[in-house]
Amino acid sequence: MAITVPQNHNYQYQDVKVLYVEDEVFSREKLLRILNRRFSDVHVAIDGEEGFQLYQQHHPDLIILDIKVMSGLDIIKNIRKHNEKVQIIVTTAHDDNDIFIQCIEHTVNHFILKPIDLDRFLLAIQKSVQQILQEKGLLKQNQLTKALLDTQDHLLFIEDHGHIVEFNQAFATFTGIEKKKGLHKSNLVAELFVEDPNYFYPKNKGKWIEEFLQTEKKYAKVMWKGQKDKQGIYLMKGTQIPGKKQILFVCTEISLLEEEYKKNEILSMMDPLTRSLNRKKFEELLASEISRSERYNHPFSIILMDIDYFNNVNDYSGHKKGDEVLVTISTIVQQRIRESDVLARWSGDAFILLTPETNSPGAMVLSESIRALINTFVFPKIGSVTCSFGVAEFSAGKSKIELISEVEQALSKSKIKGRNCVTFYNSSIGE
Repeated sequence: MAITVPQNHNYQYQDVKVLYVEDEVFSREKLLRILNRRFSDVHVAIDGEEGFQLYQQHHPDLIILDIKVMSGLDIIKNIRKHNEKVQIIVTTAHDDNDIFIQCIEHTVNHFILKPIDLDRFLLAIQKSVQQILQEKGLLKQNQLTKALLDTQDHLLFIEDHGHIVEFNQAFATFTGIEKKKGLHKSNLVAELFVEDPNYFYPKNKGKWIEEFLQTEKKYAKVMWKGQKDKQGIYLMKGTQIPGKKQILFVCTEISLLEEEYKKNEILSMMDPLTRSLNRKKFEELLASEISRSERYNHPFSIILMDIDYFNNVNDYSGHKKGDEVLVTISTIVQQRIRESDVLARWSGDAFILLTPETNSPGAMVLSESIRALINTFVFPKIGSVTCSFGVAEFSAGKSKIELISEVEQALSKSKIKGRNCVTFYNSSIGE
């Protein structure tokens, strides 16, 4: 359905046709008010089928659509078959890396997560409109291809038989190379790669293109370092130009998306109250440390600590004060341990420590120092709080379950001995 608007309005963006596809009523009405204040020609659809019909009728310059997993991707695929240059802004509530990559594959210009940040949305519109107006002007001058390269935010370059034969201004700015110097060796790109296990890195830099094109989908995430040590993370895609043996590489910066993803990943492994790791993540790290210790014959120990009479704190001082005790103890421990040590919340009032490269005497000394720090700390409106400790050292052949069972038995022994002490597991405790 086309939206009819007064013709005497002084619109911010003239001569730009917009297609807006959104099935959710509240979101549609909210963004529609924003669009109608800026554009004179706005067409609205409530689903992908109607959106594609309106696209065929009106040939809009800018498409804004909400992606509903496959339905949104279908309309983008259909539109790209007809027009590779129309600006597309995708909004979505799906924080899914695969959807983002598919959007990049189909040359989506901007990708905005819901709830929509209005400033970011308006900036995306501004960039798209600038791109549209530039393209229209360049068409009149018959210089569209070259100018499009230079107005893209993506890093673009074309490789031909070991040489970079064309590249855009964004690529020149990042690498520091100058266009007027003619051809450049493709190995110039090889020196941009930063070695990181999470990103593509060529084993043989002299054959980086062959290695890259052997990736399953002809794209990969790469970490690059350019001039002045500028570093970024890019989704790099290579496509052979039809009729030629040239390869077009498009590198879209995803540094902010990667940063957001890592933040979410960190949050998912943290205990929200004490900011220590959660039990699930600790068990993953413990399994990895067991494998490492078996392989390299390196010692390590685990320490299980439990707050003595913690129920009394909750009963007499309230759960809020109990939470404050947990947070304070977590802070004390984290300030005492090394960066290589790992602290996790094991249960309600228990914490567990993984101490790499530490044998049982070293773990006993660490446990005793933590016990003493907590014992001497004065908790506001509560006073003294103590903790009991169990220590167990890994030895070849022990399973994760056996090691955890040993440290739990050692902690139980500390409680039997009167609490506020440290006990190391040995066979006599097990018996």
